[in-house]
Amino acid sequence: MHPLIITALYPPAVGGAASHFGQIAPELARRDEIERVTVLTEVMPEQPGELCQGKLRVLRRLPTRISLPQRPWLWHALTYVLTQCWFAAHLPGLARRLGVDVIHFHTRYGGRLFYSSLRRCGVPVIADLHDKMTDPLELVGLADELLCCGEGVRRFALQARFPAERIVLIPIPFERPEIPLPGQVATARRRYGLGGARYVLFVGDVTRNKGVYELLEAHRRWRSDHPGVLLVLAGTNREGDRFLAEIEAEGDVVYLGHVPHVDALTLIRGAEMLVLPSRSEGLPRVILEALALGTKVICPPNIPEFERHLPTSVLGRVQVDAIGEMLDRVWEDTQVPAYPFDEHSLSRVVERVSDVYARAVGRKRE
Repeated sequence: MHPLIITALYPPAVGGAASHFGQIAPELARRDEIERVTVLTEVMPEQPGELCQGKLRVLRRLPTRISLPQRPWLWHALTYVLTQCWFAAHLPGLARRLGVDVIHFHTRYGGRLFYSSLRRCGVPVIADLHDKMTDPLELVGLADELLCCGEGVRRFALQARFPAERIVLIPIPFERPEIPLPGQVATARRRYGLGGARYVLFVGDVTRNKGVYELLEAHRRWRSDHPGVLLVLAGTNREGDRFLAEIEAEGDVVYLGHVPHVDALTLIRGAEMLVLPSRSEGLPRVILEALALGTKVICPPNIPEFERHLPTSVLGRVQVDAIGEMLDRVWEDTQVPAYPFDEHSLSRVVERVSDVYARAVGRKRE
């Protein structure tokens, strides 16, 4: 089989999709039943347009859009149109030239022209849904199967009336990161101007959906009883001047902007807790990273895996009072809860993805 994986983010880009596909694509290429894996992704500065490593080929052909650290509104709109036009003009021909058997795409990509170009490729299509930002109903007439990274995402798809028999629950792959040494944590603190202060950490894109404004207000109230405890935010600002004005008006708030993944892990290790009050997560990798690094967490609501395994660390709702209550509760807790990481075994995930490919290709050939 020859799958074509379409994702905006692929290493060295950072983000959940980059980590996900950066793990599964090389592992798929190592499997005997896979003849070749091609990844189609965005152009990135200083990265080759084509890179081959054994059976893995990475093509950087798509207009640079989502992988940009910051995106002015006009550029965001323009590159959306350019990306849609690229798919319409080039994707079907590319799929035929490469001889791909199945297309696996991250649902961060959408749009009428993109969906139309997928249909014109004439091969099975696998949609990979990692959050609750895409309407699954739009995928019913397109995707042969819908991969859901968590039980909450699967529930979301079912509520949107995507056919249950075409939904496959496959957790995100996760391998425990190496725990940073105390000296590395101290170096990161100095690099980002944190000194010896205690801090609560947010890592992720700065958007309204991530609950950043509620977190800012909750911390403002909470810090009166916890003077000197910083709120540190690391991630790309997608909110623009409004967010910058908010943090300038706050005391004990530090915004670091985009940070490399290795630095984010080091900062997580040094934090008192990681807080992610998001409304749209599927199963956020950053929570798993924090737990693996021995850092307490406040998890987003409506994620069944966290409700089952981390019941005392789950936010009930994305509201200021609820966040404040959880800050108090987790601050006082002395234990980092256990989580069953074996469910996210890379080899198990890749085997299941390959099985989905084989099933879809088999049906097409019948």
